[in-house]
Amino acid sequence: MNNRFLVLILLTNFHFAHAQKTYNYPAAPKDSIVDQYFDTTIYDSYQWMENPDDQRLTDWLDAQAKFSRKINNHNLINYYGISLFEKTKLTEDFVDLENEEEPRFEFRLKWYSDNKIPDLLYRKKGEANFQYLMKMKDFRLDKDDNVWIMDNHVSPDGNIALIRISHSGSDWQEGYFFHLPTKTQLQDTLKNLRSSSTVIWNGYGVLYDHYSPPAKGRELLDIPIGQTLKYHRIGTLQNEDEVIYVNLDKTGRDRFSFYNLDSSHLILNHQMYSRGKTYSAIGYIDLTHKTSMTPKDFILTEGGEINFTARLISNDTVWLSSDWNAPNGKVYFTSVHSMNQLVEFTKEQSSPLISVNLLGRDKIAIVYKDHFDILNHQGEVLKTMNIPKGKALHGLYEYDLNVTHSNFYISSFYHPNLWYQIDLKTLDIKAVAEISVPYRFDRLETRLIEYESYDGTKIPMYITCKKGIKLDSSHSVLIYGYGGYGTTLSPKYDRNKIGFILKGGIYAVPNVRGGGGKGSNWANAGRGLNKGNAIQDFIYAAKYLIKEGYTNPEKIGIMGKSHGGLLVASAAMQQPDLFKAVVAEAGPYDMLRFHKFTIGSTATSINEFGTTDTKEGFTNLYRYSPLHQIQKGTKYPSILLITGDTDDRVPPLHTYKFLATLQENADPTSLIFLNLVKGSGHGGALTIDDYNNHIAITYAFLLKELGL
Repeated sequence: MNNRFLVLILLTNFHFAHAQKTYNYPAAPKDSIVDQYFDTTIYDSYQWMENPDDQRLTDWLDAQAKFSRKINNHNLINYYGISLFEKTKLTEDFVDLENEEEPRFEFRLKWYSDNKIPDLLYRKKGEANFQYLMKMKDFRLDKDDNVWIMDNHVSPDGNIALIRISHSGSDWQEGYFFHLPTKTQLQDTLKNLRSSSTVIWNGYGVLYDHYSPPAKGRELLDIPIGQTLKYHRIGTLQNEDEVIYVNLDKTGRDRFSFYNLDSSHLILNHQMYSRGKTYSAIGYIDLTHKTSMTPKDFILTEGGEINFTARLISNDTVWLSSDWNAPNGKVYFTSVHSMNQLVEFTKEQSSPLISVNLLGRDKIAIVYKDHFDILNHQGEVLKTMNIPKGKALHGLYEYDLNVTHSNFYISSFYHPNLWYQIDLKTLDIKAVAEISVPYRFDRLETRLIEYESYDGTKIPMYITCKKGIKLDSSHSVLIYGYGGYGTTLSPKYDRNKIGFILKGGIYAVPNVRGGGGKGSNWANAGRGLNKGNAIQDFIYAAKYLIKEGYTNPEKIGIMGKSHGGLLVASAAMQQPDLFKAVVAEAGPYDMLRFHKFTIGSTATSINEFGTTDTKEGFTNLYRYSPLHQIQKGTKYPSILLITGDTDDRVPPLHTYKFLATLQENADPTSLIFLNLVKGSGHGGALTIDDYNNHIAITYAFLLKELGL
């Protein structure tokens, strides 16, 4: 029996497996919990699901898993996924360039099986064989713990590596030190790191930030507090580390960040408080003064309306990007020894500023959304090049002052990254890589269009499809969204999306308000009390695709993760007749209580969404909170919810409550089910099996629902 015939049989089985007209969902216990918000009473029958140790939750999730298995039929979907996506393998013929500071050691993960976490191997450059550095079983908390390598930081001399690990995908991390030449684990250990923690080598030790340990049983719920910047000297205990800076905010809402732009200066972004006012400060720490590491500020602004980011430094001159009176961003420079003495380096341009990078000894690369400039330190433009529409540039930086060339690449929705090399003396650019893919990507294209939202605002959107596609309203469309925290969705290759397109689908990515597609004003227009704009912009993307003849409501699938999960879920609740299928992953769905848990209570998230502390804030959140927009008896699109059961960034309680409420209230012909990835956090699946299942379940669901 050939593969083609097998796929036909399997697809037929998949169709009949859940062609039933109604679904009998596992019933969830309900409590009589009532919350009062001003003059509005909210019945929160599933608030008990916020307790991860409640036995009722375990029993209900077991029942949901059985229901989902009936829908998925794992053996079928795994075969279907492999048969589709193996055809989009990528091979690259990349030309390595000279690197004056290549690491002495290289690392590799070793997978024993697809359902296990890999061990970490390493070898010295030039040696034939890799050796074990970390066996993950030695670091497990219990037999079910998925220990994952999150990062490694190798000392400047190449001899010592700090390896950061996470347990079951948690944002909580810990670090272990290894002396590489002797294959020895050192006694040094760093505990209570976070995924956002920074580690920087300095001399014979590291600068790092950590937090107070979480309360037992509250790891998935409470905001981390007690952020502290310390210096750890190799060969000492963590409780002996030197305290450099302590976060002045004791609530965990405001966090500081730090990074180095050269070997002499550490940049510190932090908050200061005086007489009831909050100030944003940028300071530096002189790393050459070993006896004193006291931060010295050179930028101080009141409130959070003006944002500065230190981008590069040369001697004592630092260049900063800012949206101060420039929503698209511009560049200033100043001395680290002067307070607020800013001098304009570049003017604001019509295209949003993306990055400002050092490019070797005497040049600066400034990348905008549609072009890049290379300047000298005096601000003279030496070279300008446009970035092709529908593509994005990455890299174009070089912090090694001695190199003569540098690499950068162009990304796209429909082909893998295209690598280029720039000569830092002549500024000549040439291609340095060849790509081979098993399809004709010259027959695909990305269209960059603008459509009108509900209020007439022009929204940019990428549409990737086969060239010459006939606009007869017949095509299956997948719309991907994010729309928050000022994040711009730029062209990025994903072979799973390519599989969808090669099957005849269309992939659309709108840069709705709330993201950074058109600068800081654009982000603010979809933030806080304006969050509804982001959701409406996303809804109107679908309406545009229908109006222009790309598709129809029976052929539209929508997908989003984290903030994007909120976006697509809210859009589906507000206009369920517009979509056929929804994939919402790791999203916050109970927006009335989002600020009570983990990152929801940080200043960044409160600025993004607001809270229920004011009536205006409550009314706004209630208006778009997916959990509270569910209507009894409504026919909703088919919905696949995905979450990790150890997600401590957006706790899975949001998904549980949303799922239970939907299954209770939706028209029983609505398909609503869960893919719960056990032992996984906000980043998603950890093992190869979990990842393959995630991809197969997701795309088999989409392809079936959208008629592909």
